[in-house]
Amino acid sequence: MKINIIKEILEKQDGGKLSQYLAALSAGIALFTAGIHLGWPAPSLRKITSAEYPFEVTSDEGSYIAIISCVGHVIGGNYSVDTSRYHREKMDDFINCVTSGGVGEGAILAILATYIAEMSIPEIRGTLGTFMTTICASGCLFINIIGSYLDIHTTALICFIFPILQWLIFINFPESPYYLIMKKKNEEAAASLRIFRRKNSVEKEIISITADVDRQMSESGTYKDLFTIASNRKAFLLAATARIFQQFTGCTAYTVYYQILIEQSTNLSPVMGSSVLLLVQIAMACLASAFIDKFGRKPLFVLSSGLCFLVLFTLGTFFLLRDYIGIDLSYIDWFPLPMMMLYIIVFSLGLGVALNIFVSEIYSTSIKAKAFSLGSIVFASSMMASTKFYQYTSDNFGMAVPFYTFSGCSLVGTFFFRFVLPETKGQTLEAIQQRLKGNSKKSCLLRQMASGDKKEMFDSNILYKLCLELKKYNIFLK
Repeated sequence: MKINIIKEILEKQDGGKLSQYLAALSAGIALFTAGIHLGWPAPSLRKITSAEYPFEVTSDEGSYIAIISCVGHVIGGNYSVDTSRYHREKMDDFINCVTSGGVGEGAILAILATYIAEMSIPEIRGTLGTFMTTICASGCLFINIIGSYLDIHTTALICFIFPILQWLIFINFPESPYYLIMKKKNEEAAASLRIFRRKNSVEKEIISITADVDRQMSESGTYKDLFTIASNRKAFLLAATARIFQQFTGCTAYTVYYQILIEQSTNLSPVMGSSVLLLVQIAMACLASAFIDKFGRKPLFVLSSGLCFLVLFTLGTFFLLRDYIGIDLSYIDWFPLPMMMLYIIVFSLGLGVALNIFVSEIYSTSIKAKAFSLGSIVFASSMMASTKFYQYTSDNFGMAVPFYTFSGCSLVGTFFFRFVLPETKGQTLEAIQQRLKGNSKKSCLLRQMASGDKKEMFDSNILYKLCLELKKYNIFLK
């Protein structure tokens, strides 16, 4: 049964953006559950590897418990290929997968990003995308606190509440208009768009979306197309490489081993220290929403990756001096905690927030499901490799090795983001595809003129450039 209060709010016609914010927030409850699952090892590994646990679990075995859910990412991402293409993208995937651990986590990450990108306007797409990081980090914080003080069984029962809550709320929201047009349900798409735009007059946008979807769906959308069509291949390689560089800053490894990391490197309370780090991550994700659509994705990636290099290199040097050279640093044993806080701040500036948005924007509609499927394999493999690498090297060679390695990866990533990755800020999904195909700004502007999209033509101070192009082609504005 739908909740009448939510339905009344969604049906208001005030031309605002509230419906888009509410849709992202309510869908994010599923991501909160995914955050719980992602953050579960932080408090639990200390328990199951301790002497008090009923049976012995070694550090090596614990690492496999922590990363085994990444296999579920692959299953969930591939499951979402069929369900997002042939079934109800919003309801079936979110509700059926949300309780399935790593499988649900993989499906949620793939589908939620797509849903947000397709139902939101370009001006706030980045802001809504930051909800993914904020809500996921909130789930990690929640499990970090209750999982530290309650037993594993009780914690699981409490966390089961959130999938039910997500179902009760999200059932009130419509499907993505892109998805409905793809399924030839134009009337339902128009109704969906009226809710998200909070106005009755959506005919022009429906025509524009229909043209975009028809062009993109003219491609067959097979796995072969993902590699034989240059723009699809370019999009996949960009997204996959960016994901690898993101994971090899060590972000997932630190999340999984927050409490053990703090316990091994400082004299502070593992629960308190890890909770502080997660609070900083949530605060930075909220702050990033204020400027992600202002400064763009690419500058934030470059800044974030470059600063990650400096912070991780500094931490690696600290552990080198303490563990290898044998310098007494007990008087600054608190040093790793503020440095990890600084890492979270600079990571969240770009890599932790904007990358999810970039990945949701970069793919053509026809190939998006297949790309997310293969992308989930790259994502999960990177998570497993970086987390296992952290555990193995820190246990056998000392903590300087993983931190120096991750700092080196961050440095290489900085050059990748600076010289290879394109900017997607403020562009429609169709405009991004045209740029990937190598079409010039001139072609994009003329396409926008033909479709009557004059507002976007005059955005971003392009009036002067437009006039020059019009002069060349003897075209005059009427």
